Amino acid sequence: MKVRIENRLFKLKRKWQVFTIRLLLVRSRYIARVNRRQLIRIKGFRVVNREIKKQIKSYAKQRFGSSAYWPYLAFYTEIRGKFVEGWLPFDYYRYILLPKANPAIYRRLSDVKTMDHRLFEDFAVIPLVTYVSGMFFGPDMQKLGTEEVKSIMSEYNGLIVIKQEAGRGGKQIQFVHSNEFSAELLRKDRNYVIQPIIKQYKALNELYPDSVNTFRVTTFLGHEGNVSVKFVALRFGSDGSKVDNLTSGGQFVYFSPEGVPSEVAYVGKLLLPDDGRHKNTGFAYRDLKIPVFDKILEKCKFAHLQCPYLRIIGWDVCVTETGEPKLLEWNAFSPALVEVESVFGPFWPDQKEIDELDNCYRNVEYY
Repeated sequence: MKVRIENRLFKLKRKWQVFTIRLLLVRSRYIARVNRRQLIRIKGFRVVNREIKKQIKSYAKQRFGSSAYWPYLAFYTEIRGKFVEGWLPFDYYRYILLPKANPAIYRRLSDVKTMDHRLFEDFAVIPLVTYVSGMFFGPDMQKLGTEEVKSIMSEYNGLIVIKQEAGRGGKQIQFVHSNEFSAELLRKDRNYVIQPIIKQYKALNELYPDSVNTFRVTTFLGHEGNVSVKFVALRFGSDGSKVDNLTSGGQFVYFSPEGVPSEVAYVGKLLLPDDGRHKNTGFAYRDLKIPVFDKILEKCKFAHLQCPYLRIIGWDVCVTETGEPKLLEWNAFSPALVEVESVFGPFWPDQKEIDELDNCYRNVEYY
């Protein structure tokens, strides 16, 4: 009887998950249509005609099993100016592919920011202190008293960043002076990592000094155990923002595998290009020279092998003033793809890579 009830509950849960995913797909496709219409109004013309739409639907049906994936592919086409076979529509990537590559039980690891320096060692920024389960700990996880924390902050005597675990889009980040830090700034039911402010590489500081500008490096762990870099985008803030997240008004410049930046930056959900210079500092993106670019990629590929439970990871890497790549955060929930796929992709033209993910984690829950 008990087993029968458990089986029924499991089936109900699976049905609910399927229903939820369908709703998310419908919502995502609606957003793609809205964005496409808005982009057409801004440009004053449309690229997707009846013939191209038919081609897009045929491609979606053949590769993804349903022509319903056409809205994002059409949106990409309006952005790029032409349809490119090999693209992954955002709705397929986010709600079908990514959960298979990074099941829920494992992708939560990227939210545990208080463990990053222990998992990735010197690649990560070593925290001043962490706050876990209502207690303070040092970098070696030794428990600290209130006076010890005050002493650490007083000795540091500078700006610090307070990051809440499971934060999204830079929304749960605080910047304060270490002498003003107190437990009252923290919620007792949340965990936090408290880090020193990074002084960034000269060129990145000249680009925009108010945020720590980070390279989003997206890596993929293949079936043979090889890690490849799918794309690299440098994100930076503007208009006084202290974070570089695209959801908080940031922009991005794409970097080729050889470390060459794109001529222009892109901003907003419509990916409208700017004039090739930062609107606040006037810095020309073509002047971005990052001597340690290859080292950034190698660090990210090595770090991915430290967490082989996840197949797709987005790494947010800054470069210190001495030219050392440092991991600020990593993301297994939504290693952003739509922002660059439409303009510089496709990054997943090999169907074999997609097919092999269907065989991953068949006995675990994706969502």
